Amino acid sequence: MTPLHQAVARHQAGALDEAADLYAQVLAAEPHQPDALHLLGVLRGQQGDPAAGEGLVARAAALRPDAEILTNLGRLRAALGRMAAAEAAFRAALARDDSHAGAAFALGTLLLNLNRPGEALAPLDRAAGLDPAHGAARANLGVALHRMGRLAEAEGVLRAAVEADPAQAIARFNLASVLEDQGQLDAAETEYRTLTQRPDMADAWLNLGTLLQRRHRDVEARPCLQAALDRGTSRRAGALAHLVHIDARLCRWDDVAARTPDLLAALQAGDDSAPPFAVLCLDVDEAWHERAARLHAATVARSAGAPLPPASLGPAGAPLRVGYLSADWHQHPTAYLMAGILERHDRAAVAVTAFSYGPDDGSPMRARLRAGADRFVDLRGLDDRAAAQAIRAAGVDILVDLKGYTEGGRPGIAQLRPAPVQAQYLGYPGTLGRGAGIDYVLADAVVLPPERVGFWDEAVVRLPGCYQANDGARPIGPPTTRADWGLPDDGVVFACFNAAYKLMPQVVACWARLLAKVPGSVLWLLDPGPALPTLQAMLSSEGVDPGRLVVAPALPKARMADHLARHACADLFLDTHPVNAHTTAADALYAGLPVLTRAGGPFISRVAASLLSALGLPDLVTYSLEAYEATALDLARDSARLGGVRARLAAARTLPGGPFDTDTFCRRLESAYSRMAQRARNGLPPRGFDVG
Repeated sequence: MTPLHQAVARHQAGALDEAADLYAQVLAAEPHQPDALHLLGVLRGQQGDPAAGEGLVARAAALRPDAEILTNLGRLRAALGRMAAAEAAFRAALARDDSHAGAAFALGTLLLNLNRPGEALAPLDRAAGLDPAHGAARANLGVALHRMGRLAEAEGVLRAAVEADPAQAIARFNLASVLEDQGQLDAAETEYRTLTQRPDMADAWLNLGTLLQRRHRDVEARPCLQAALDRGTSRRAGALAHLVHIDARLCRWDDVAARTPDLLAALQAGDDSAPPFAVLCLDVDEAWHERAARLHAATVARSAGAPLPPASLGPAGAPLRVGYLSADWHQHPTAYLMAGILERHDRAAVAVTAFSYGPDDGSPMRARLRAGADRFVDLRGLDDRAAAQAIRAAGVDILVDLKGYTEGGRPGIAQLRPAPVQAQYLGYPGTLGRGAGIDYVLADAVVLPPERVGFWDEAVVRLPGCYQANDGARPIGPPTTRADWGLPDDGVVFACFNAAYKLMPQVVACWARLLAKVPGSVLWLLDPGPALPTLQAMLSSEGVDPGRLVVAPALPKARMADHLARHACADLFLDTHPVNAHTTAADALYAGLPVLTRAGGPFISRVAASLLSALGLPDLVTYSLEAYEATALDLARDSARLGGVRARLAAARTLPGGPFDTDTFCRRLESAYSRMAQRARNGLPPRGFDVG
C-alpha cells in the first residue's frame, strides 16, 4: 500500500492526526501531488482550520480542477464566510461535471442559506434527481419551495422525502413547518409530536410549544418549551422568551420574574433567537429592548442576503410614491387604524400603494382597503427577495413598514432596501435595530421624548399631537345595556380590555384595592382565558368577592362596531403598565370612555399618554402607581368630576387637529414624507426632525 493509500485509509478510519502525518510525507516527496493536497486540505477543515484547508485545496484545484476538488474548495470557502467565492467554486464544479450531485447540493444549499431560494431550486432539484437517496437534497428543496411561498409543492416534496426515509428528521421537521404555514395545524402538531420522540430534536419541542402558543393552548405549550430547554435547544433565548410571554398571558408572574434573568443572560451572550416583541413587553431597562432588536436584525440581514442595488427617487415635483407594507390588510386592528389614512391622503402630494403579504379574508374591510389605495399589490407566494423586487418594480419613493417584529412580520423585505427611503410605523413600538434597513421611525414628543432617542437606531420624526393613525369615520354600533354584558345596573364599572399579557400583579392588586374602597363597583375585563382563576384569587386575597370581576367576551373583528358601542356601559378605563393600551386606548377614547393611564419610560409605556395629551386630557396621565390609584379613586368617588372628564372627552373627539381628525393627520404624514424625501434628494443621510 502506497503512503497516499495509507493516508486515505487512516483518514477514512477517523485517525486524523496519523493521516495528516502521512499526507505530509507524500507532499514532502511530491509537493504538487493534487490528491494529497486536496485530502489534507479537507482534513484540516475537519480539524477546525478551514483557512489552512482552503489554501491546500486551492493549490490542488490549480493543478487539477475537477468537480470533487472544486466542490470541497467551495465548502471550505463557505466555512470561512467567503460566500461569493464558494458559489463560484460550486458553479465551476458543475461546469466541469453537471452530474456531480454533491456540487449541485452544495450550490443549492449555499443559495438557500443566502436566502436566494428561487436560484436554489434548480441545483437542489438536480441533486435530488441525480441521487434519489439524497434525503437532504429533497429536504432542502422543500425548504426552498417553502420560502418562495409555494407551499403545496413544498409539502409534496417533503412528504416524498419522509416516505422515502421515515427517519429523515430534517425533512419531517420542515414538513411540519410547511403544514403550519398552510394552516394545517392539526397535521403540523402531529409531525412535531412524532419528532419529539427523538432525543436529538430539541427544536421540535420548541416548535411544538410555539405552535400550541399560537393556538392559544398556553397551558400545554409550557411543558413543551421547558422540554426544549431541558434537551439543550440551540435557541435557548427563543424558548425562554416564548415561555416568559406565555407566563405573562397566564398571569404566572413569579415565573416571569424567575425566568427573566436567564433570558437577559442569553441575550447578553449573543443568542439571537428571542422574538424581540416578547422582550419589548418586559419591565426591563430599555437597553435590553434595543439589544434584542439588534440581534434579530443581524439574523434577518444574514438570511436576507445582499440588499438590492440603490434605488432612486421619482422626479421632483411629482406626487411622492408611498408604499405601506403589511400582513394586516384585512380585519385587523392595524387595518382599522389605517383604512381612513389610505383613503384620505392628498393625491396631489402622494400616490399610495398598499403592499400585502397577509391573508385575504374576503371581508368588507379588505374590499375597503383595496379601494382606498391607488394600487393594491399582493405579495403572497413571493419570497422576501422577490417581494422586494416587486416593490422596486412598482416604483416606491418611501416604503413604510407597518409590522416590524410583530407576529407574521417579514422584516427581510425592508432589509433588502427596495425603496430609497424606508420608515417603520405603528405596528412595532420599539426600535428594529441597527441593520434592519429602516431609516426613520414616526413618533411624537410624548411617546419618544429626546431623552429616549439613544435607545433607537432609527432617526426619529415627531409628528404634532399623537403619532397614532386613526379613522375618524368608524361606525359605533347601537347602544347596549349593562345587563347585556352581565354588568350591574348601578355602581362604578372599571373596565380594561387589554390582553392578559399586559396585566401585572402590582396593577391588579391596585384594582382590587379600588374595588374594596368603592362599594358596588366591578372590574370588567376582556376574557383572560386560563388566567381567570389567578385574577380571581388575587381579588380574594385582597378581601374582594371574585364575583365582582366580570368577563367581557372577545368579539370577532367583524363586530368592531358592537365592541365600540359596549364601552358606553363602563365609567372608567384603567390602563395597564408597563405595556399600555395602544389601539385599545384609541377604541375607548373614540367611543367616549375616559382612559386613566400610568406612563413609563419606553414608547410602549406611553401610547395612552400620547392620545390623552393630544385630546387635552393630561390630567388622566399619571407617573406612579400611587398617583394612578389616587386618581382612579377620586374619579370613582366624584361623579361630577368624572362627568366633567367625559364631557371634555366628548368635545375633544371632534376637534380639528385631534387624534381622530384623519384629514389633518394625513397632512402631517405627508409633510414628514416630503422632508424625508428632500433629505434623500440632497444626498443627506437620515436625520430626525419635528414636523411643524
